[in-house]
Amino acid sequence: LTGVLVCDECGRPFHGVTLTSSRATKTPRMIHSSHFCSMTPRSVKAQAVEEEFVSGILSHIHLDNGWRDAVLKAITNEGPEPDHTIDVRRIEVAMANLRKQHLWGVIADDAFKKQYQGLERQKKALITPKVSTLTPNLDRAASLLRDLPVLWRHPGVTPEQRRELAREVFEELRVKEGRLVAAQPRPQYAPLFAYSVSTQQMLGGVSSS
Repeated sequence: LTGVLVCDECGRPFHGVTLTSSRATKTPRMIHSSHFCSMTPRSVKAQAVEEEFVSGILSHIHLDNGWRDAVLKAITNEGPEPDHTIDVRRIEVAMANLRKQHLWGVIADDAFKKQYQGLERQKKALITPKVSTLTPNLDRAASLLRDLPVLWRHPGVTPEQRRELAREVFEELRVKEGRLVAAQPRPQYAPLFAYSVSTQQMLGGVSSS
C-alpha cells in the first residue's frame, strides 16, 4: 500500500520497510517517519493493514446490475449543465470563415481539412451531454472495481502489481492509531464506491461509520 497509505493526523505518507528481530525474523512494516506528528504508533505491520484493507474495503465492493442507471442519474442530478452557447457560436463562426478561406483558395485542402475537423471535435465536445462522455470511463472503472478483490487475492499478482492497483483506485488510505480508518477513492471511482456502500447499507451489510 506504499503510495496511498497516509497518516490521518498530518497527511504524511507511510513507507514500507523490513525489520529484522533478534531472532532473525523479518517483518514487513509500514513506517510513518514524520517527526512533527503526534500520532502513535509510528508503524504498523504491513500484513495487518493489508488484512484490514481487504476485510474493511475490498470485501464490501458490490456493484449489481443497477449501478449504471443509478450512478448516471445521480451525476446528471448534481446540477445544471454549463451553458456553452457562446463557445459553440464562436466555433461555428470560425468554421464558416474557414470554409470561405478554402473556397477562395487562401487555404490548401489538407490544411482546411485538418483545421475544420479540429473545430468539429471542439464543437462536439461542448454539445455532447456529460453522461455520454462519462459512461465509457465509468464502465472501465466499474470493470476494474468488480475485479479488484479477485485480482488482489490472486497468487499470480505480484506486490508491485497490487501497489499499482491501489494507486489506480485510491487517492488515500488513512491510518489512525495503527488502524485503517478511511479510504478516499479517485474521482472516477468515487461514484461507484458511493453506490456500492449505499446499496449495502440498504441491505444491512455495511454500517455508515
